[in-house]
Amino acid sequence: MPVRSTRAVVVKWQSALPAHRETILVAGVTGAVLLYLYAPLLTLFALSLTAAPTAHFQAGYIGAWYVKTARDPAFLTAIQTSLQVAVVTTVVALVIGTMAAVGLCKHRFRGESWLENLFYLPIVTPEVVVGFAAVTLFASWGRPLGFWSVLAMHVAFCTSYVVFIVRARLASFDERWLEAALDLGATPPAAFWQVTLPWLMPALVGSGLLCFALSLDDFVITSFVAGDGVTTLPVLLYARMKTGVSPDINAATGLLLIATVPLVTVAQVVQRLQRLPRWGRVGGGVTLLAAAVVAFAPSLQPAAPPTLHLCIWSNYTSEKLLRDFERRYRCRVVVETFDSNEALLAKLQTGVARYDLITPSDYMVGILARQGLLRPLDRSRLTNWQNLDPAFLNAPYDPENRYTVPYTFVVTGIGYRRDKVSTPVDSWDALWDARYRGRIALLDDIRECFGAALRRRGASPSSRNEAEIAQAAADLLQQKALVKTYDSATFEQLLLTGEAWLVQGYNGQIAKAARQNPNIVFVVPREGGTRAVDCLAIPANATQPELAERFMDYILEPQASAEIVQATGYGTPNRAARASLPPLWADNPYVFPPDDLLRRCTGLEDVGAILPRYDYYWTIIKSW
Repeated sequence: MPVRSTRAVVVKWQSALPAHRETILVAGVTGAVLLYLYAPLLTLFALSLTAAPTAHFQAGYIGAWYVKTARDPAFLTAIQTSLQVAVVTTVVALVIGTMAAVGLCKHRFRGESWLENLFYLPIVTPEVVVGFAAVTLFASWGRPLGFWSVLAMHVAFCTSYVVFIVRARLASFDERWLEAALDLGATPPAAFWQVTLPWLMPALVGSGLLCFALSLDDFVITSFVAGDGVTTLPVLLYARMKTGVSPDINAATGLLLIATVPLVTVAQVVQRLQRLPRWGRVGGGVTLLAAAVVAFAPSLQPAAPPTLHLCIWSNYTSEKLLRDFERRYRCRVVVETFDSNEALLAKLQTGVARYDLITPSDYMVGILARQGLLRPLDRSRLTNWQNLDPAFLNAPYDPENRYTVPYTFVVTGIGYRRDKVSTPVDSWDALWDARYRGRIALLDDIRECFGAALRRRGASPSSRNEAEIAQAAADLLQQKALVKTYDSATFEQLLLTGEAWLVQGYNGQIAKAARQNPNIVFVVPREGGTRAVDCLAIPANATQPELAERFMDYILEPQASAEIVQATGYGTPNRAARASLPPLWADNPYVFPPDDLLRRCTGLEDVGAILPRYDYYWTIIKSW
């Protein structure tokens, strides 16, 4: 090669090098950002594809958890409810939003800018505020929560997206086309259908897909306004995660992402098209039609009146047990889950939520009874009452057992890894040991955390003494530097993975973890722990109280209570059920702690007027 040609190539390569380096830099930064955004989703999919078995399911092959999830009746009912809400929301929001956008574009009037700004409010207002305001509104109208309350709120926040997308499309619309159609003899409605609507089609399809995805994904607002029997998929997933994340939850979440991410992507692409191709119109119609068919197919929810509406903690019963009760009494059981006693109280106080049976914890029973929110039991219908252990009867929260049937009992203590912790744990002091900095996890529960700190000082876990509460708050604030996380949902997973070596947790979940790893131990500290009893109770406004009492009596049968123990991992107050359990459960000291250990445990009581002080100190601790 001639020298001049070689020099030319070198000069050309040197001049192109900076641009090449810039391309590499941009690509690297873009890749890093995308990895940061999608790493959680990729991790979720990887975990959902595991073939590892659990105590309740032998996976055996990759993708088995997806098959299990797709056969779960609760999952199928939840996805059908989500699709029903999403389909109707999309149609209604498109009609209302398009009318509003056309009106704003075609007419000029005083206050137009203020009216336009009002459409921003549902988008920028925090969803917690919108949800609470919606519950207050429905309560003031005396309207019960249910499918229609969820639908109304979904339409409310989706309509704004339609307005802005359609209005942006109308900004480039040439009004001369419409005038030409009118000059040629078309009526205004015909001109709209033949000229304006085809022009808006990309915006309508794009905004419709976006509304469908937003409605399908919404959790916060839905959790506020969902009534009896209305459990959407995000609400179901969140409720189940409160008692631990398992591969089937990962699979269900993965299916939700598989459904929504393509919809949002297609919506963004369609909105940029100047003209919607035929495949776009057909595809949009087929998508909506398929969703409507699945949503309103009668096969997933067979009608079988009368219906028992059960509001219960997640993973606190079994499908086998519910189906058996339905067959026996020729009824239908509709399950809704809740994640805190306070959330249940708020719904019952408004009067807009109607349930036939609820499962409040012991201290909440007293609050509900004092406020007249519980219905007294007809004990003559409870023929299996004698199966209950007398130790769980006539408790302070329900002295005469007028309102409740004990359902399960939960003990709070310390779970730890004996292969990681150098000395056996027998005191709450272990959670303040600086040697385990960053390896300690506490429950994300104000009363449980204060209970541990108060017990450590020899005080009552339900102290009403201002000085004792302040000292406990100071101890928790000092301890926070050692704490890895506050977690009430997945603490047993932290033990299994070794991310935490000591956790404050509940006996049932730690018992499940100990079955997978024998190095996991559960202890009740020598200062004492807390014992909670979750109860079955009937709300004052129940529509099927007799059916609810039949369910209570059914639960008191030994086989039914034994089934609940194996489904939840928690002990049962039904003394007759122990004989129906396999030795693996009946003799498990974590599930059924010995009497000397239980005597060291006390229940959390309603602390009354001093509760705001607990809240005040807890806010400081969590925000420090």
